[in-house]
Amino acid sequence: MNIMKKYLLAAAATFLCSFAAVSSSSAQSALFIYNDGSGTPNAGTYTAGSSFSFTINIAFTPGGNISNLEGLSYWFQQTSPAGSPFNFAITLRDVTGSPFTDLQSNLTYPQNLSPSNPQDLGALLPSGQSALGAGTYLVATITVSIDANAAPGSYTISNTFSGGKTSVITDSAGHTFAIPEADYFITVVPVPEPATWTAGGLILAGLLFTQRRRISRLRRTAN
Repeated sequence: MNIMKKYLLAAAATFLCSFAAVSSSSAQSALFIYNDGSGTPNAGTYTAGSSFSFTINIAFTPGGNISNLEGLSYWFQQTSPAGSPFNFAITLRDVTGSPFTDLQSNLTYPQNLSPSNPQDLGALLPSGQSALGAGTYLVATITVSIDANAAPGSYTISNTFSGGKTSVITDSAGHTFAIPEADYFITVVPVPEPATWTAGGLILAGLLFTQRRRISRLRRTAN
């Protein structure tokens, strides 16, 4: 009985060690981090017809068969609502300050999110530059336009994370790893009606006219 217990304990220990090794070897990660520089970094409130920008950083940890970070391919999509109308388009990808400057594609604008943009937004490290280790790195600054006819409401855009346009990182050996979904939340609010501005202007003009008449009367009375 004791001998059997020893065998079971040894088998359990072997299994746990194997499980720990597998867990450690699959610990690679690559996460997108968005920041629009105002309030909640991955959310904003905008009017229809306007544009906004946010930076994309990637937090990378090597592991498994991913030994380093050489580059990435990524696209954006309108995640919610899932269907049309598609109200967003990328109008600029700026890699200033990013280590990834060997662009995967020369973009033409606008890159409409219908539901995903057509061209790869990613880039590689310049030729001859050593691959990157663990760390957080600037990928690009993205500018997004909102259709002038977009209905007020809540929308979500994200990097693509499934299908033929799955966003991925690659290491110097050509191994790839999918970048999980990272969302940017958009609230579209109505544009103030021109009539509202006109009415406000008329009220202000009327108040100024009345005030001038009162001042004029006071001056005549004083004289």
